[in-house]
Amino acid sequence: MYSRVLTLSTIAAGLFVLNAGSASAGLPTGFVNGLDCKGFHHSPTAKAKKQSKAKQRARGKWESLARKNYGWSYRKWNKGKFKHYDCSKPGGWWHCKAAAYPCK
Repeated sequence: MYSRVLTLSTIAAGLFVLNAGSASAGLPTGFVNGLDCKGFHHSPTAKAKKQSKAKQRARGKWESLARKNYGWSYRKWNKGKFKHYDCSKPGGWWHCKAAAYPCK
């Protein structure tokens, strides 16, 4: 019985350490441990007449800032995690921002 309690407490302590590691990296709870990712990153607003073009420009701005802040290996949008866009259309132009965690 004593070894079972000790084993369960050891497992619980290990899970706490893994969870604390994710939190200290600025990643959301449940993020896959072991990935080399940086903090959540937003692009500046990109504007275009078509939403697809505004998203493309926002991705380009996101990649440029990720490269500048974290290096070449973090610049790829397709390797980012929890990617999303925030778009609106005030007037006749689309305004979009791209956001994600840059990862290697």
